[in-house]
Amino acid sequence: MVLLFAFAWIVFGALALMAMLFVLSFLREGDRRPAAVTLAAALALLLPLALLLSWDYPGRSWVVVALLFLFCTVCAMLSVKVRSEGLISMGAQARVDERDAVFHRFYRLEPGSEDFESYYSSHPEKRSFDDRVRAMPALAEPGSRTHHPLNSPFQAACFEVCEELVSDLESKRPPVSGETVQASAEEFTRRIKGFARYLGAAEVGCTTLNQAYVYSHVGRSQGSWGEAIELAHTHAVALAVPMSHEMLRHAPDSPATTETAFEYLEAAKIALVLARYIQRLGYQARAHVDTNYRVMCVPVAADAGLGELGRLGLLVTPRLGPRVRLAVVTTDLPLGQDPPAVFGVQDFCSFCRKCVDACPSGSVDAGEKREIGGVLKWQTVQDDCYRQWRVGGSDCALCVKVCPYSHPEGPAHSLVRWLTRRNHLSRRLALWADDLAYGRCPAASYPYPDWHDRS
Repeated sequence: MVLLFAFAWIVFGALALMAMLFVLSFLREGDRRPAAVTLAAALALLLPLALLLSWDYPGRSWVVVALLFLFCTVCAMLSVKVRSEGLISMGAQARVDERDAVFHRFYRLEPGSEDFESYYSSHPEKRSFDDRVRAMPALAEPGSRTHHPLNSPFQAACFEVCEELVSDLESKRPPVSGETVQASAEEFTRRIKGFARYLGAAEVGCTTLNQAYVYSHVGRSQGSWGEAIELAHTHAVALAVPMSHEMLRHAPDSPATTETAFEYLEAAKIALVLARYIQRLGYQARAHVDTNYRVMCVPVAADAGLGELGRLGLLVTPRLGPRVRLAVVTTDLPLGQDPPAVFGVQDFCSFCRKCVDACPSGSVDAGEKREIGGVLKWQTVQDDCYRQWRVGGSDCALCVKVCPYSHPEGPAHSLVRWLTRRNHLSRRLALWADDLAYGRCPAASYPYPDWHDRS
């Protein structure tokens, strides 16, 4: 019996230490509400437990046995690993025309141009919506909700440098010449991944390039509008750079947009250097980055094992959630094939719906999955999403901010991520705890960085 009570006190101490770990993690992140909620919940649980363990009352031993049995049962139920299901392919997938993507229509088409008139002649159903959106102030421009004469140029500077860098390098891309360096696919893969991480990629993976994820015609990318795209590359390297949690938690205000712009620039730099490295080995390579995509990054990155497609229409990675920006390098360099990352996102997104509740435009799919382009998935309404960008004057990012997978790395959140990989019950518990600690739609109530304040 002495050993029984000793074990009970060890469990009590472990629960107390875990509670303090979470409280300290939240305080370190600057989140007072979850710290206070966790402390209150811990006291509400631990104080009665301490009394049950320390008081001398009839049947005390049986109560302790029952509590230990309950504790062990719950731990077993939460930790058992059940195989998760990934995205389900329903058949052949057709290639997508880049011209139809809402972002590309607004960034490339010039009103009054021949391409402009030609596109809307063949797509009259888009004309009325697009004209209304074009009448709104553009992101970071005077008249937009978040415009600030000192802050808005942060975003513009990052995007402009990225576009100019890509345009300059694309126009000067040297032809591949000389003898190709020979090595095994495994050796090339090891070098590519290591170099990408050295350059700053948080995640990197390799895959065989699925031609269904290559755009069919040029929209915003370099080249003539409407030009048919032929990309004979056989493999792809997908990489992700992390977005700062400290900046993103200000979404939908301008610091989050500044962070988006900066990380697109970072992703572009890594992909461009990686592509040039492959070219120096004597192989074809092309970087697909902001302003110059020929492939759809999210499905390529999913094929490369970086994460799963979530309800919000973005890639959800195991460590950083959707709090990443992507880039892809396609090549004829022989590379390995990384396994898909399946860690419970499809199940979690089916009942979480925090992105649905937070989305001010209602563009996140609130229903059940359906077949779209040969894949069973949720589908974000891109037109409504982009209109909200123009209404709010930022790239919003509320769906990314509220996603439970977006929390910063650390012991507490790593434990929760481990649990959400296990089974449906663990995911339900994790969502309940996240709602209790942070709320369904956390407000942007954090002080701005002093270099990005609104004064």
